Amino acid sequence: AWERSGYHQRLMELIQAGSQLSSVVDPTATAQDVAAIAKEILQAKFTFVHIQLGQERNFIQSASTGNAPRLLESLTASIEAENIIQIAFQAVQPFRVRDIRKYAATAHLAIDNPGLRSMLTIPIRWHQVNIGGIFAFGKQNEVFFTENDESLAELLSIQAAGAFESTWLQQELRASLRITSLLYRLSNQIILAEDLKSAASDIAQTAHKLARSTSTGIVLFNPDDSIAAEVRIDSAGKPDTIEHPMQLVMDAMASGQLIYFSPGQSVLRTCMPIQTPIRKYGAVWMDAPDDPGHKPATNPNDLQALVNQAAIALERSLLLVESRRQAVEIKAAYDMLEQTYDQTLASLISALDARDRETEGHSMRVSSLAVKVGESLGYSAEQLKILERASILHDIGKIGISDSILHKPGPLNEAEWKIMKMHPDIGAKIVEGIPFLQDTIPVIRHHQERWNGTGYPGGLKGEEIPPLARLFSVVDAFDALTSNRPYRQKISTAEALEYLREEAGILFDPEMVAAFEKMVVENQASLLLPE
Repeated sequence: AWERSGYHQRLMELIQAGSQLSSVVDPTATAQDVAAIAKEILQAKFTFVHIQLGQERNFIQSASTGNAPRLLESLTASIEAENIIQIAFQAVQPFRVRDIRKYAATAHLAIDNPGLRSMLTIPIRWHQVNIGGIFAFGKQNEVFFTENDESLAELLSIQAAGAFESTWLQQELRASLRITSLLYRLSNQIILAEDLKSAASDIAQTAHKLARSTSTGIVLFNPDDSIAAEVRIDSAGKPDTIEHPMQLVMDAMASGQLIYFSPGQSVLRTCMPIQTPIRKYGAVWMDAPDDPGHKPATNPNDLQALVNQAAIALERSLLLVESRRQAVEIKAAYDMLEQTYDQTLASLISALDARDRETEGHSMRVSSLAVKVGESLGYSAEQLKILERASILHDIGKIGISDSILHKPGPLNEAEWKIMKMHPDIGAKIVEGIPFLQDTIPVIRHHQERWNGTGYPGGLKGEEIPPLARLFSVVDAFDALTSNRPYRQKISTAEALEYLREEAGILFDPEMVAAFEKMVVENQASLLLPE
């Protein structure tokens, strides 16, 4: 009975700890939390976690908890070898080893004391694919790990897999937004550059940031093959005097393909032609250490996208220089680029909305409604664009919330609500550092605030709430009321408007409610709202 009671208590603690894992954004913190939870729940003396995620296994995290420096060193020194870590990547379920000194796959491990000799290995699997393992050493107050420990380990494996995938998805999303932002900014810089030298410098600096290169250069040519502009920068992004590899530049332009070349001294040189179907403009080259340990800030596909974007922008820039009469066409192309970026954001959010069939399309609907209200209030084009993007991104933080909470058919309990209330802050953190999305952060962070101060996350009241967030909260509530949810049926437009009027001055800004109702009454036929 005592053993069953202890097992039940550990099970409850594991369930609670697992629900907290889903809200962690930082990959390193996720790995450290998993290691700490494993040590506590499995009552181990030392735990080690290793994860490899992504198509190219480039999302790698390791962490440990407990004091065993010799064991930790031997684990981290042999991750790629044919040993227990690789076995964990092939195992389907947890398994125990009574004495790692007598097991071939672990004989190489150096343990700090005999109390660490027992081991419980827990493969972490996601969608039937192994993505890592948790390794627990030395059972506290006992000699060996038990079947109960193994049972708890299976649940821990599922929780860890979900937490790591959530963290990885957030990191991938932030990386995608960062790359898109860099390309967007580069296009603007090239189009607005005063001359080709400035444009070439912008291209070289962006390529240098993405590749983390030790040397970067770019050569642009005139139509008669004379050099129009050239730039060389060092590892710090400062002007350099290194010679351009002109033969490599010419070969890349002639072939139209990316070329890798090793000039020696453990250096790998990459050269990419800058071209469009109309013309070949030149090439950009980058030197980086020819070392598996060197990790660029992005992958080759993003560098190719950079070069392609640079070529398109150069073409537009030169057309602008050659003829000011084409300014209208270039502005249209610029607007198309911005529209493409917004479509990319919309696609990302549509994929996020698709996690929940009940809310699918919600972000796009509220974006359209919010902009119409903004137009009726006389907002500027800049304010409307901020409102549109913020509306699309308002629930992006839900990527960090567990499906078990998002899809729960009934009301959330107190612990689940605490986690759900984190999504505005998680969303704000995701778009932090992306310059042209900074103005969307107040709406993303405060769209759940309420006029009487009962909202979250800041409990802001009245005009403390940013104006765009006040407007959006009305639209968001209306769409939620007129859409089906797992725990209730939708209501009609008239019923939803009546609810908003009743809550005006309580939950919602009365002026925003009035503006929204006026817009709905004037546009109901074209909005295709529920009867």
